[in-house]
Amino acid sequence: MFAAIMLALGAPGAPVTKEPLAATPYTLSNSVEQVVHAENGEAYRVMIAWPEGPPPPAGYPVLYVLDGEDNFAIAALTARRLARAGARTGISEGIVVGIAAGPLPRRTRDYTPATPGWTIPANRPASGMATGGAEAFLDFVERQVQPLVRQRWRVDRSRETLLGHSFGGLLALHAALTRPAMFGGVVAVSPSLWFGDGLIAHEAAVARRSPRILIAEGDGAAASPAELARSLDGGENPGRVHFLSLPGQSHGTTMLAAMAPAIRFAFSGVER
Repeated sequence: MFAAIMLALGAPGAPVTKEPLAATPYTLSNSVEQVVHAENGEAYRVMIAWPEGPPPPAGYPVLYVLDGEDNFAIAALTARRLARAGARTGISEGIVVGIAAGPLPRRTRDYTPATPGWTIPANRPASGMATGGAEAFLDFVERQVQPLVRQRWRVDRSRETLLGHSFGGLLALHAALTRPAMFGGVVAVSPSLWFGDGLIAHEAAVARRSPRILIAEGDGAAASPAELARSLDGGENPGRVHFLSLPGQSHGTTMLAAMAPAIRFAFSGVER
């Protein structure tokens, strides 16, 4: 009997079956993926997950997640889990939209603002790649992705949030500071504040207003996201900019560590 069990479990010496598993791919309920073409011809995979329950009177909040191929399923399942325990978490149901970045050169271009005369230094990630496509990408999100979601579901436009990590965090801050009406909030996780030799700090210095902002960072950041949060949390934005410290987390792990706080930031305080 023991030998039979070990053979079934694949013990050393057990024959290796070449028969395909009688299984079906795992799918996420209440979700859809479609390809959306930008005005420049680029094709983007857009994934959307929505709740089963009816929307609140003002509409669902929406969380737009960059690098959707990596982060969409995690964000959607985490949001659903937290919403099921809403009485304890204070988190309501919402729509999660993932936008796939695609190949690294396109991601680098799409997520970076224009910096005439400046290129990524040799010692930095994505050195040698083209940059400066942030405006075209944000136009794509504003003109095509947001309307796509709003046409199908009732959405609370004051509760639309953009979440990004690294260059995605840079893009989220750029959107908040230069297009403050586009989102009700942004979450920037380990934003690449080094990009453009202080570009975001300059934009923060001249910005008159911004939506709600959450900046999250782990250990060893080259620039000071906490200092940026303090500088933004004043003037016309008192109490609207927050910093989340993620001790023990590196640049590569901060997005996962910040996922639940980002969802709380996006989906809490919505009446049912």
